[in-house]
Amino acid sequence: MIRFAVAGLAMLACAGAVAAEEDNSALLVDLFAKICAPKPALPSQVERVATSLGFVSDGGPITAEMERGPKIDILYMAKLIRRGERIGSMSAYFAGPDDGPSVTCTVTATGVSADALPGLIEKSLKARERADKPSNDENHRLASWRVGTGSGDTLDMSVWRTSPRRASISIGYVGYKR
Repeated sequence: MIRFAVAGLAMLACAGAVAAEEDNSALLVDLFAKICAPKPALPSQVERVATSLGFVSDGGPITAEMERGPKIDILYMAKLIRRGERIGSMSAYFAGPDDGPSVTCTVTATGVSADALPGLIEKSLKARERADKPSNDENHRLASWRVGTGSGDTLDMSVWRTSPRRASISIGYVGYKR
């Protein structure tokens, strides 16, 4: 009887450890696919999508006046909080002419698997031609992919194998209005 009780407690402990080591790799890829992969041309587009996904910005809202004029220079940042814990963030920087600013869009998350993330990126984001990059730390994995149809856009990934297993996916592009 005591053996069963000890075995049951051990199983509960393992289940708790698995829950504590939740894998947010799919969440990170999904958020990136919804926020950055569509290559929004305006900061207000990023803000609208991020807000609908539960991201909260400490800054004020992006106004139409901020997006007008010969040049845009806007950094939008927001964080994703779930169960009282910050599990992700995003940023998008728009700089240049309002009809085609340079954009760098990044989504980060914690609790990400360094082994699972590259495969999810390739499958879900249709990324191709992966180039693993050297890192000074064996616990840090870096890679980049080509995305899009001949556009030459590059998607970059950075992921840590050590706790809190933080990772980011980033893309740079020119935000042409469609």
